Amino acid sequence: MNLPLGIQPGLTTGIIVANVIIWLILQSNHALLERMLFLYRAVARNREYDRLIASGFAHYSFVHLLFNMLTLYYFGPTVEMLYGKLGFAAIYLLSIIGGNLFTMVTHRNNLNYSALGASGGLFGVIFAFVWMLPEVSLYLFFIPVGIPGWLFAIIICWVSMVLSQLPKAGAANISHEGHLGGAVSGALVALFLHIPIHLRTEQLAFWGAAILPVVLFGIWKWVKAGKRR
Repeated sequence: MNLPLGIQPGLTTGIIVANVIIWLILQSNHALLERMLFLYRAVARNREYDRLIASGFAHYSFVHLLFNMLTLYYFGPTVEMLYGKLGFAAIYLLSIIGGNLFTMVTHRNNLNYSALGASGGLFGVIFAFVWMLPEVSLYLFFIPVGIPGWLFAIIICWVSMVLSQLPKAGAANISHEGHLGGAVSGALVALFLHIPIHLRTEQLAFWGAAILPVVLFGIWKWVKAGKRR
């Protein structure tokens, strides 16, 4: 099934423009950059809850911004068409928040944990896309062969969970837990917006082999962190 991905940007364009403008402003305003950073301590202790969403609209580098915005441009318009503008906005924003909350669950003993970027929202958009169109082929980087969306989601979730547990995972400056939390949040919002009468096999695989393991992973990390206290 071929879809006109990347057309009729609508709200997607607005979000991309907002991210670009904010990035330009942040280049000369480091104090604002620090204030938009998702910082566990600031959220948990100082109740600076605005960081849960503000961090999703800021990026450290142009490459980081470019990669995220290209991904949003690729998936965003189709998700807009599938769920409507309000639905798309809910998926994107709640996935950013959900991604950050998931990191708080999995890093509950690390008050210095910080993150920045729209990745949680992007993963939410991608997984909302897969929920509705699990059979559409997607592509991993450097792999020219298309992978069905439901299988793509499973691979991404398991790879992210494994990578997050590597000894030097933090040194890579990639919030795998933020990606996972965004993915689950996007899938849950998508399910709320569109509950099918009959679940397809691909959708069952999507929930059973991708979303459920991430939820269990989050619970395991929470319990494991609690035992260290």
